[in-house]
This record gives sequence, structure tokens and C-alpha cells, in this order.
Amino acid sequence: MKLLHALPFLCLLSLLACRSGDHLVEEDAPPSTVMNVQFSSPREQSLPVGSAQLIRSDWDNDGDIELLVPVPQRSEGSGTIDDGRIQAFELHPSSTDWLKSDASSWEPNEPKWIQDFVVADFDQDNQNDLMVTQSNSVYLQLLKGPDWLDDNNTLIVGLTPISLQAGDWNNDGRKDIAVANRGTDSISIRLNNGDDNFTTAATLDTADSPQQLMQGDWNRDNVTDLASISVGENLLQLWKGKGDGTFEKTSELNTPSFPQQLEVADFDCDGRQDLAVSSRSAEVLRIWYGDGSGNFGNQFDLPAGRGPSSFGVADFNEDGVLDFVISNRFVVAFASVTTLTGDMALVLSTGSPNRGTAAYKSPELFAATHHLQGDTPGDVIIEDVDGNGRLDLMVALPQQAKVALFDGKEFDGRLTCP
Repeated sequence: MKLLHALPFLCLLSLLACRSGDHLVEEDAPPSTVMNVQFSSPREQSLPVGSAQLIRSDWDNDGDIELLVPVPQRSEGSGTIDDGRIQAFELHPSSTDWLKSDASSWEPNEPKWIQDFVVADFDQDNQNDLMVTQSNSVYLQLLKGPDWLDDNNTLIVGLTPISLQAGDWNNDGRKDIAVANRGTDSISIRLNNGDDNFTTAATLDTADSPQQLMQGDWNRDNVTDLASISVGENLLQLWKGKGDGTFEKTSELNTPSFPQQLEVADFDCDGRQDLAVSSRSAEVLRIWYGDGSGNFGNQFDLPAGRGPSSFGVADFNEDGVLDFVISNRFVVAFASVTTLTGDMALVLSTGSPNRGTAAYKSPELFAATHHLQGDTPGDVIIEDVDGNGRLDLMVALPQQAKVALFDGKEFDGRLTCP
């Protein structure tokens, strides 16, 4: 039985719009209540909805970067119902009320279970458009900016499209689409014709239950490649782009059990892209280092705290190696009641030129929230929110329908390699 069948129960249990592939890890100890000394105590702001996802984008072309909170489902009574809204917020970091609703928020005509979306100018009119997944269907929906009207502009792909990437797969200057379809174990490649239509270029077979799709350039040939993690078979699969909209599978890498998030970055800052996958049940980040020719080796498992799921990367201590901030989720018993909770972990590099665990310190666990029972922290956004030269954190707190802002006190840091 695919994990898909268990998801409604898991989402109901956690009282949040959980991501597909969420795996529950039972723990005896409560979450950390210690605040990290390198960041100020979190300033928590209520949201109208509880979501584990946070996205930063100037989606309405107004010159300001908004915080976007997609709402796949929402709680109603003892269950959940489809929603589909994308809530937009302005950041005002110097104010106590630092998160304010933006008028550009979008809501579908009818409630839908939208689990992913991308912002891109698909029709080249200098206005951002939206492409959204419609889960439990075989459709993507194109919503043209600046109004994003719900005009039934649909693309047929595979069953249960779950993870989107927009990129130029055939090098014609137009944004194309790739989507991982969990229900049909496939990736659909759709090429942009420039007339609001997309044609099928390829369908890639994946391992059981693909969860996340990412793009990169594994062999540095300036042609986009793809990577996908599949929770059903614990596999990371890589495809080499040919530059004409087609892709060739080149390798498969074993992930820890129940992979959660895939990240592409140059973790050791050697000019070559690397890969990392979090695993809640194995309690590690597994890292593979790229050799710049499309191969990945020197695999090692980095201890990451209990139940690592979402994570962000930056060079906080400016030692030329990227560090990790990780959201942990696990199950504990409070007063004989079993509940989902979690905390955060900061994993700093040691500055060692050697790859592997010797390059990183032990995880520093800290509280994700003021709430004594914790929360199940979701997406982590790392940036200098207030412009004071130090890196801050924004973390989703879905069970409380909040987002937390951790003001940086110590790290000037860099978001990317020097």
C-alpha cells in the first residue's frame, strides 16, 4: 500500500497541511525549550491558516518580495477540507506587528487541494504567472498574471501531481514545466509553445511515490538536469538534460528511509553542485558531493537531531562551508496524550577542508516556539530580513497557525559560497 493512503490520517493527527511522505517518529523526550544564543527569542506572528510551507517571491511584480503561504487544506471540525488559497504577506521587521496581509493574495473559485506552485513569466509579457498542481487529479492549472484569473487553463499530466519545477528545458528562452506525479510514478515534461499551450516532450518513469523534484546542472554543461526523491523505494534518481526537452536517467542513489526534502547546493564551496536529503526516521541528512561531471560520491550521513524534515543552508560562520538549519518533527506523550511536536537544529561547519562528519559540529538543538509543547516546524527561510547585515530565520509553525522570526545576533554570514 502506498503512503498516499495513510496521508489523510497523518494530516488529521497533526492538524496541519502536511506534505506527502510525512513519516511519524516516536520519541520519549520532549522538544528542546532552550533558545539559541545566536538568535533572539522568536517573534511569533499569527497566520489566518496553518501551513508548513513558506515561499519568498515578488509574485505580483511590485518590486517587493512577499512571504507566500500556500494553503492546501484547512481544519474544519474534526477533519480537513480542501482550500487552495495562496496568502501573501508583507514584512515589516522593525514593527511588533512584523507580518501584514497583502492585497495580492489569491483564492481559487472553488476549493482545491493545491500542494505546490511555481511563479514564472510563462507568456513573456513581463507579468508573473502561476502554475499550480491540482492534487487528486491529472491537471496543472496555468493562471496568467497580473490577475491570475481562475480561467481553467489546464495541462494534463500524471495522476496526483505533487512537485513542480519551471525551467528552460530546450533552451528556446521560454519557461517550461516538469512535474513529479505521485500517483503514476512519473515525471511529466511539458514544453512551452509560447501561445499558452504546452506540448509533451517526455514522460520519465520514477521509483514508487516520487515526492520532490529539483533541477540543477550536475555536469556543468549549461544544460538543466533533474533530480527526484521517491519515498516508496527510498531512492534519489538523476536525469541528464539533453537540451532539447528530453532527459536521460544517469544514476540512482539510495537515500535513508522515508526521505523528506532534497536540496541542491555547493555545500563544500568547491564550485560543483552537491545533493542532500533529510530523513525523519533515520535522523540524518545524507550528503553526496558532486565531481562536476555528473557523478556523486563521498556519501555520508550527518546527524541532524530528531526527525529532520525541512532545512535551509547558508554559511553562517563564514568559513567557506555551508551550514544547516533543520526543522525536526517527532511524536511525544504529554500528560498521556500522544502528539506531534518538534524543535530546531543548527549544524555549523568546522571549517575543515575534509568532507564528511569531521567537517561539522554536533547539532545545536533549540526551541522553535515559545509554546511549551513545541510545534512541528516546517519550512525554514534564511535571509537578512531587517537589513542589519546579520542572517535571520523565518520558520513555519503550522499547528499554531503562526510563523516565527528569529533575529540574528551573531552571524553576519553569507547565503551562498564566497
